[in-house]
Amino acid sequence: MQDDFDTFGVPVENMEAAKLREQPQRKGFEYHTQVPTRKQVKTLPVDSLTKLLVGWMTNSPIEIVPSRIQVEQVVELLLQRDDADSLERLLAMCRNYIRN
Repeated sequence: MQDDFDTFGVPVENMEAAKLREQPQRKGFEYHTQVPTRKQVKTLPVDSLTKLLVGWMTNSPIEIVPSRIQVEQVVELLLQRDDADSLERLLAMCRNYIRN
């Protein structure tokens, strides 16, 4: 069983390097520098979780961009949630990310 506070294997050093990009916002582009924990994927409300996952998958600096395997792990956790039926759009987004 994975640790609830695991960030899908993203090393702390990578997250610290990504946070350095928060300082100089280049030409209005805002980097997303937060990697979700397994616990967040399992428990956050849908709106908060969607914002977090979209940011991670679309606006992360290279140091923390998720791999297909990491997003597959997110999908597995989403399917285990009690509210998995209401996560159709979020699951579709994740599956699309995996396919591309």
